[in-house]
Amino acid sequence: MPFVGNRSFRLVKGDVRNRAALEAVVRESDVVVHLAAIVGEPACDLDTVAAKEVNQDAAMAALDIAEALGVRRFLFFSTCSNYGVSDPSLLADEDSELRPLSLYAHTKVEVERYILEHPRRICATVLRLGTICGLSGRMRFDLLVSEMARAAALGESIEIYKPEAWRPFLHVADVGRIVEHVLSCSEDRVARRVFNVVADNYQKRSLIDLVRKYYPRAPITITETRPDNRDYRVSSARVERELGFSTRHTVEEAFVETAQAVSDGVFVDPYWPGHSAIPLDERRPLMKA
Repeated sequence: MPFVGNRSFRLVKGDVRNRAALEAVVRESDVVVHLAAIVGEPACDLDTVAAKEVNQDAAMAALDIAEALGVRRFLFFSTCSNYGVSDPSLLADEDSELRPLSLYAHTKVEVERYILEHPRRICATVLRLGTICGLSGRMRFDLLVSEMARAAALGESIEIYKPEAWRPFLHVADVGRIVEHVLSCSEDRVARRVFNVVADNYQKRSLIDLVRKYYPRAPITITETRPDNRDYRVSSARVERELGFSTRHTVEEAFVETAQAVSDGVFVDPYWPGHSAIPLDERRPLMKA
């Protein structure tokens, strides 16, 4: 963990559903950035009760606790998956209808409503992020760009479902930047507001073109075996216009750096199950030292 040596960092192990433990941590804070979640449809489907408890009930409780303890700011990480399916000829913005297709997205929508529909003393902000890509210390290879980069680097087959479907993407490096940026904004600009944060909208077919730009011989097939019916393009004009935030990193950059890391052997086992959102035995190493 790269932050262990930082004297400003402290890791507290606990269950976000444990109200007493959450109160103890939040009591010492003036800002809460809430990322805790069981992420994505496959992980949520393993235990739908736990997914709702963690993603929805505990998130709402965290907001209530933060407000009761006098915390100034609460930043909630939501998802562009909330848009589900929309007209691909239009860019979904923050006022577009939400059409969640999975339990994961449904829980995020419910927390958003809880934050936005009730006047509060605390300054709470919602960020709807695009699908994350790019290298990280806790690498996820079950996300589309990362999965394609791994397969391309290893010369393995890439399967694509619904190649005409659109997805919004965001480099993980820009996630840290948007947190810092929002927290630097005055409260009147971000209180009870929602902002999309997206770098690029890509059709899956364009991702195929991106793969072949760097790996011309990569075997790519169209499949019907892994249905994912989400199809939406998302606008980040509001965060650019109102907060002056622009992303710095691209999907192409994320693909190249991830594929290169796999080629260079950075990962002990690129197919280690821990490179996913599914909980598992954590005894094996994540990356080479």
